Amino acid sequence: MSPAAPTLKPDTYASALRSWLIAARNAVEQRGVDADALLQQVGLDLSTATDPMARYPAHLGLAFWQKAVTLIGEEMLGMDVALQFVPLNFNALGYALMASENLAQMYLRLSRYAHIVTDAADIRFEVGPGAGRLSVTGDPALLATVDDATRWSIFDYAMLTVVRGSRMLYGKDFMPLELRLQRQRPKDHARFERVLRCVPVYGCQDNTLVVDLATLNKPLSYANTDVVKASETTLDRYSSNLGERALTEQLAGVLKELLPSGEPLQDDVAQRLNMTLRTLQRRLSEAQTCYRDVLNDTRHQLALSYLGSEQYSVGEIAFLLGFSEVSAFTRAFKRWTGCSPREWRNQAE
Repeated sequence: MSPAAPTLKPDTYASALRSWLIAARNAVEQRGVDADALLQQVGLDLSTATDPMARYPAHLGLAFWQKAVTLIGEEMLGMDVALQFVPLNFNALGYALMASENLAQMYLRLSRYAHIVTDAADIRFEVGPGAGRLSVTGDPALLATVDDATRWSIFDYAMLTVVRGSRMLYGKDFMPLELRLQRQRPKDHARFERVLRCVPVYGCQDNTLVVDLATLNKPLSYANTDVVKASETTLDRYSSNLGERALTEQLAGVLKELLPSGEPLQDDVAQRLNMTLRTLQRRLSEAQTCYRDVLNDTRHQLALSYLGSEQYSVGEIAFLLGFSEVSAFTRAFKRWTGCSPREWRNQAE
C-alpha cells in the first residue's frame, strides 16, 4: 500500500523550482481534476509566490504527484507534464541550454546546473568510447516515500523532457542510440513511444539517455556564446546564494511542522536541522536574516494561505500558527497587513 503522505528524516529538505509544480498542476487540471485542492491537501499554495526562482519542498511536490496519479488512475502523468514543458520554465538555465554550441555542451550545462532546478535529483553526463551517457537519479530518501507508479512517472517526465529538448535544438532527426528506463512497459506504450519517437529499454536499473558522438558534437543553429555567458553569470550568482536560501526554506519547513504545538524554541529547531543553535544563528546571519524574521515571515505566509481557504476558522489558524491566543494572532496579523484576519478574509471574498 502506498503511503498517504511522506515521512522524511529531519535532514531531508530538498526543494524544487515552482515552475515544475506549475507544469504538473496544469497537466492535472487538463485531466479534469481540481489540482489546487490536491496541492492544498499536501500543504502547497502556488499562488503566494511571484518570484520565478521560488522553490517548494520536494517531498510535498511528490506527495501531490502521487495523489494525482492515484486519483486520475493515469500511469503516464509524467508524459503529460513533460508536454507542458518549455525551456524557459528553467529561466536562465533554459536560455543557456537553448544557446549551447552542441548537445554535448547542453548536457554538460544541464548536469552542472541541475541543482538549480532541484536538489532532489542528480544529472550526470559522461562521454565514453563512441557515445555519451546522460543519467538521471533521484534522492533515495524522497523516492522511498512514494509508490512505483509515481517514481516511474517522475522519471518519465525527466527523460522525456531531455529527449524533447534535444530534438527541439538538434532537429527532427535526433535519435538516441538507446533510452533506458527503470519503469516497466506501460499499458499505453504505443502512445508513449510515439511521443518519444523511439522504443525505450524498459525495466532497467537506471534512467539513461545514450547518444552517439557525431550527434553530440554537431553544431546547433541556435548557438550563441554571448547568451550562454550572460546566462551562466546569472546561474553562478544564484548558485552562490542557493545555500542561504535553502537554509531559510528548511527552517520554514520545520517551523510549519512545529507551530501547531506552540511557538518552537530555537534549540528544538536547530536540533531538527541537525545543527547547534550557534551554527543556526551564524548561518542565518550570513544569509542576512535571523530566526525571528523567518518565524514571522513563515507565520505571515501561512496565515494568508489558511485565510484564503474556508477550511479553517480564525481561531484554528491562530492555533496552527503557534499563537497561545487569538488576540495575539490578530495583533501580529495587523502588523503584517494593516488589518485583522477577519477583515482580510472578507476583503478577499
